[in-house]
Amino acid sequence: MKVWALILAVGVVLPRLQAHAGTFWSRERGDGVVEFTNKQPAGKSWKVLFKAGPGKASALRGSTDIVPARDTSPVRYSRYDRDILDGQAFYGIPEAFMRAVIKTESDFDPRVVSSAGAQGLMQLLPSTARLMGVTDSFDPRQNIMGGARYLQVLARRFCRTPVAADDGQRLTVCSPEEKVKVIAGYHAGPAAVEKYGGIPPYETTHAYVASVLRRYDQYRLSAGGSIGDR
Repeated sequence: MKVWALILAVGVVLPRLQAHAGTFWSRERGDGVVEFTNKQPAGKSWKVLFKAGPGKASALRGSTDIVPARDTSPVRYSRYDRDILDGQAFYGIPEAFMRAVIKTESDFDPRVVSSAGAQGLMQLLPSTARLMGVTDSFDPRQNIMGGARYLQVLARRFCRTPVAADDGQRLTVCSPEEKVKVIAGYHAGPAAVEKYGGIPPYETTHAYVASVLRRYDQYRLSAGGSIGDR
């Protein structure tokens, strides 16, 4: 195992850990999971405080971002409306769902860079951005469209619930459990979701999923239920 010490001020994704802000020690397991403790290790003694996975799930959002969110203008919440609506139209991802992801990922600031290297409004890792055809992750429209496309890829991978459409056709939509897998896959990677059969055992990902789902419901309610829940 790789073991090292670091100083963290735990950010917004894990508010229940704020009381423990200070010196943390971490170690990386062979499977890529990073375990954190606030008790100085002594020999083999290691009391796990929380766990993070590889990729984006290894990052603690907030004060540990390389470039944190700084845009505090209320206008930012409506600045990208056209791009979000286009993401819904092109890739079938509900507007409320995209807004929930953007709010959780970057608080609608397109310049954010996480400690894991994720960039922009929807916090795309460079490798994901390339796969989604994004050439500039700091371009808000490219980032939003790339993020929507990636959510569609995940939905096609995890959503298998058939429903009947008004015209008699059979459609495939996401059940609540499948939505959870899509969100977890966006944060921890689809391979981790498949490996564990659901949300991976990373506290960072559990907190992320809860945050996105809470905000998704808020955005849907604020839209008066006019946005299709698919």
